[in-house]
Amino acid sequence: MNVFEAEIAKYERRLEKIERNPNPNMAASNKLLYQVQLEDNREHLRAWREGKDFVGVATGGMLMRCFGDFGRLNLVRIADRLATGRAEQCVDMVGALGLPDYACDRTVLFLPLATAGDDLPKPRIIVSRTGACEVVNDTHRTLAHLLGVPVFTVDIPLGDPDQENLAYVVKQLEALIEFVETHLPGARFNESKLREYQELGRRWRAALHDIGEMRKLIPCPEHPRDVFREPLFPEEFTNSPLIVKYYEDFRDELRGRVARRWSPVGEERLRIVWAITGPYGSNIWDYLAKRGVAVPFWHYGGSKRNFLGPNFGDTEEYGRKLSPLEEEARMWMYNSWGGGGERWIGDTINACREFRADGLVLFEQTGCLPVVGLGHVIAGRLEQQMHIPVWRIEGRQLLGRSEGVEAQFMAGLEEFVDLCFQRKEAALLRSQPS
Repeated sequence: MNVFEAEIAKYERRLEKIERNPNPNMAASNKLLYQVQLEDNREHLRAWREGKDFVGVATGGMLMRCFGDFGRLNLVRIADRLATGRAEQCVDMVGALGLPDYACDRTVLFLPLATAGDDLPKPRIIVSRTGACEVVNDTHRTLAHLLGVPVFTVDIPLGDPDQENLAYVVKQLEALIEFVETHLPGARFNESKLREYQELGRRWRAALHDIGEMRKLIPCPEHPRDVFREPLFPEEFTNSPLIVKYYEDFRDELRGRVARRWSPVGEERLRIVWAITGPYGSNIWDYLAKRGVAVPFWHYGGSKRNFLGPNFGDTEEYGRKLSPLEEEARMWMYNSWGGGGERWIGDTINACREFRADGLVLFEQTGCLPVVGLGHVIAGRLEQQMHIPVWRIEGRQLLGRSEGVEAQFMAGLEEFVDLCFQRKEAALLRSQPS
């Protein structure tokens, strides 16, 4: 069973489960989300069987939708969806290729799948980018070398976005367009398509911004499990408008919960911001919900730009309307993991402040270059500025998820939640007049 077939079977099971036994604590709009993902995997499988060309993308999915009818492979997202058993098989295959296995598992496990030839289609070209998360760039360039296909890497400056950096990135996007038209047979850039996708992106980000604002409310209307879901970019799906509809429906569903003051965690007693990643397939989210712990924000590399950052068409930052390529370049530059350590530290602290966190979980993903060495600094500043505790726990999101590892992790989480309750109660006592 190849990757697409496995995903098709998974979403068929999920939809069947919803029909048979819907969970009242989960969003009803999840059904539409699973239908979109089922349809998308079927379309990718069909395109592969019909012999269509595919492009491997580490970034720039929107731009790559504007060259014609080609398949796109977001390989990091594909690795994200591996079950632990398949992930363990893949890491063994990574070693057999003579490559290191100490990198972040979501950025390295797709290599054996993409090179085998029977799990995924071979991309005709690969598009990558630089950033603090350089492992993503390294693995995509390695894949291009192993497959013998052309690769184009866009250099994204590590400094904060500004006028000078915008022009620098736009110039590279113009070169990227020429590269794609040269190396991908039949490819022709269509700027009007880019405008269409940016309008979909504007609606999508508007929904995410609304969701982000509602998460700040007490009680938080969203289940921790739904918060721990990286937003799906509309341009990465064959039916892009339907993904936008899902997020708009989900936003409207949350509005209904806010109006009723209903939360999936019941009486909200504590708020924790979760950062970087977490163990996939774990029971942590149901555990937190049962204890009345809301997780209003999952802070990862792109979370700020999606939920809190500027939208397509905004003119405040540059004082003028940007061209479609300038808009695309600006969005490429907004990423907490695309810059230096101070950007990530600042975004983490601001997230804790904006979402009124009582504590922060830093799940320090093994091999995650953008956050190496920053946990101690973040913990110190949060203690000094907000007087909240930080749980720093190292682990992998896919590999090594045994029952023993899970039990140890849950014990540590329980201890941290207890500490947060104690610290919050002590702070309330201190604030009361004597």
